[in-house]
Amino acid sequence: MIALVIALALSANPGVTRTADSLAAPRVQPVVMMADPAPVLAGVAVTLECTAHTDGKVDGCSVLGETHPGMGFGAAAIALMNGSEVEPGPRDVQFARTIQFTP
Repeated sequence: MIALVIALALSANPGVTRTADSLAAPRVQPVVMMADPAPVLAGVAVTLECTAHTDGKVDGCSVLGETHPGMGFGAAAIALMNGSEVEPGPRDVQFARTIQFTP
């Protein structure tokens, strides 16, 4: 009687029976690890305040704000503006300019 109950239980649940496939070693899928790409700096901007003199020369620039501080964009923006020229005017003028750096 017990043998009949076990036989019925095994036939009712086919996942319990052993087959040739279940004896084989499990298949292992290889895991491929890819390195993260280097981040692209997009939207880098530096706002400067400079002085335009009556002869058209620009100097005295200082950084008012920058999107990525400490990465050298502020110094690069100052180097771009200091020594540049604008149209001469009747008096010295202070102005602000935002420089956008694009990759």
